[in-house]
Amino acid sequence: MNKSSINSLAALAAAAATLPAQAESQPTDEVFAYRFSQYQEADAPRERTFTPVTERYSIDIHQFRYARPLAEDWYLNTEFQYETMSGASPMQTYENTDGQSVLLMSGASIDETRYDVKVAPKRYFSGAMNGQIDGTLGGNLALSKENDYQSIALGADGSLELFDKHTTLMASLSMSMDELSPSDAWISDARQAADGRGKKSVSLYEGVSQVIDKNRVVQVGVGYTRLSGYLSDPYKFEDRRPDNRDQLTLNGQYRHFIAVGDGAAIHGDYRYYTDNWGIRSHTLTARWAQNINLMPFSFRLIPMLRYYRQTAADFYSLEQAPAADEYNSSDARLSSYGAFTWGLEGKAIYENWTLSIDWQQYYSSEDFALVQTTDNETPALVDFTVISFGIEFRH
Repeated sequence: MNKSSINSLAALAAAAATLPAQAESQPTDEVFAYRFSQYQEADAPRERTFTPVTERYSIDIHQFRYARPLAEDWYLNTEFQYETMSGASPMQTYENTDGQSVLLMSGASIDETRYDVKVAPKRYFSGAMNGQIDGTLGGNLALSKENDYQSIALGADGSLELFDKHTTLMASLSMSMDELSPSDAWISDARQAADGRGKKSVSLYEGVSQVIDKNRVVQVGVGYTRLSGYLSDPYKFEDRRPDNRDQLTLNGQYRHFIAVGDGAAIHGDYRYYTDNWGIRSHTLTARWAQNINLMPFSFRLIPMLRYYRQTAADFYSLEQAPAADEYNSSDARLSSYGAFTWGLEGKAIYENWTLSIDWQQYYSSEDFALVQTTDNETPALVDFTVISFGIEFRH
């Protein structure tokens, strides 16, 4: 089951979120890290599921990272990720003769694997061009392969520090080329039509961060992504989407360091999203990062709360037999809904070792949109839990 479109968007959002909020120092440590994560979706509602299967995705993720200085001004980061996935997937949501939303699930359990490899070198400049330039310039190559999907992505990013490193300008450019090969293509015309098809994406991001004083930092940025090619989901019934998608994001971040206990920081993030499919979304995230020192150990506790809401795509519909010459999708991710996420991340640090655990709980509903809500029930909306354990060694 192809989920690479979700992963590509998630990776883009993560890339923008992790851009430095202030001047970036050149790392000097050699790093070995491993993280295991389990993603578990709640079962589909029995009362709204037409087919007997209600179980949904369960995904186990193994992530390995190795990073080290290469030369005086270079640093190399490499990552490898291995996923195994099982479960069933929503194929269509439609209104029955009683006017109720009914969910059709794939009949058989899905078992798939995915491999990701990423290599990202970065050059750090300090006092270049006769002492006029401080900043970074990096690139990355990423390869991804799963049973029915393969992708190659290239990217470049850079930063420029100004005014005694109180202001940082940031930019990134990335592109990817993907190819589909749906499993069991003989099952449907849609799978056969998608077999061998491809899609492309080009993404740009521009941002600036500003140190206000010793306790406060702000950052704003704008991102644009152009998707083209085969953008429909061949595993869903009556799913026909435009062959291009323009996405625009505006984001802001605020960090405020305060003297509570052994030091703490308030993190506030906002993101606005819009595209030419008619979707508009708002994301608000709040975190509290608390340091606790109990020598020889130090601990960090980071509770978080996030709210998300979006409007529906122009062609989202629960019509059971829409016109064949019109765009149509009953994908819940294109519906009008809202979602709440809360979680807690904890880290324990001893000398060169760091142990971490991260738990997040996600709930979504059409009623959580709060404003511009819809009367359509959306039983395919997912609730899920993610829990991660990690270990890292630096020297």
